[in-house]
Amino acid sequence: MRAHLSCAVGRRAFFGLLAAGSLAPQTRPAITISATTMTGKTRPDLGIILADAARAEGGTVTAELVVSGGLVASVAFDSKWKLAEGGYYDVEANTREGDAAYLQRVPLPAGKDLASLPAKFFTAAVLGVDGRYGAYGAPVDGKVIADVSDNGKRLVDISFTSLSPGSAELPRRAVVTAIQPSGSTDLILLVAGASASRWKKGTGEAEARAAARSLRLVSARPSSLQAVAQSDYRYGKTTGPEKMKSRNDGPQYSRYEQAGGGDED
Repeated sequence: MRAHLSCAVGRRAFFGLLAAGSLAPQTRPAITISATTMTGKTRPDLGIILADAARAEGGTVTAELVVSGGLVASVAFDSKWKLAEGGYYDVEANTREGDAAYLQRVPLPAGKDLASLPAKFFTAAVLGVDGRYGAYGAPVDGKVIADVSDNGKRLVDISFTSLSPGSAELPRRAVVTAIQPSGSTDLILLVAGASASRWKKGTGEAEARAAARSLRLVSARPSSLQAVAQSDYRYGKTTGPEKMKSRNDGPQYSRYEQAGGGDED
């Protein structure tokens, strides 16, 4: 029975990838980050390179993201949910009930901009096996429910089913908000969602939509940092991703800076 379920899930994931076609998000080079947490849960690869630690103050989460084009983008969103801590997360606010709002960086396909992307681009970007909900297999049954452009943003309502460690199917709803910093070929996504039951009966939908609508680019500044692992402030820290080095590591950091990892702004 388990083998049958595995095959079914594999087929659905395979045909989902085929449907995404040439407009699927570009493959990113793997970031040098520990593949699993202490519990064995696979760590998602969300493309996030942090110039500094994310902050939460007064219900607003702010993060400094390194993006393509030689920029550091200061991004913010509002949420009642608590900023998550630990090596499994990049920038995420969540609850014990599984409601979550997290950031993701996605390169644009060549020749495309935010306005010209089909809605299925966003399901392909979010619902991969290396995504936030792919720890136990790629989510299935991804559907676009609504797609709205508003003041330089795309807001895409989606539904999907994630898998539990025991292969149980867990229906979810989410809103994906996308913005594009001027001068960069990267998109910054905020994925805010909840279980299907909390979406309908609890506060999940209202709070997820409020977070999604609030995503904004505070500023973007030129930087020598590139969107690679060595630019992440966690690089080399024992409490963060494996084998990363940081300018906070003392004398050893000079080697990293000489290699081109430092921000000279």
